[in-house]
Amino acid sequence: MKSVMKSDDYKRAKKLGLTDKDRWGKGMDHHPMSERLMRFLAEHDFQDYGDHFHWKVGGDGDNGEMLMYEMDAFFYLTLGKKF
Repeated sequence: MKSVMKSDDYKRAKKLGLTDKDRWGKGMDHHPMSERLMRFLAEHDFQDYGDHFHWKVGGDGDNGEMLMYEMDAFFYLTLGKKF
């Protein structure tokens, strides 16, 4: 199976400052698609997989918050502010 990830996505995101690890501390908003996808994944995981990942959102360090910050970098890189 051929990888769909461009090999330079992370490097480009890093260069653009999208991988900043203190996004929460700086009060940076999540990309709307990160929030939408996280809500879907949390509900899907809870309803269909017995809450396997225990996705939590709303506080500093919650696993869902951290995942959204990682998704933010990708969505801002690939979709920009528009979606």
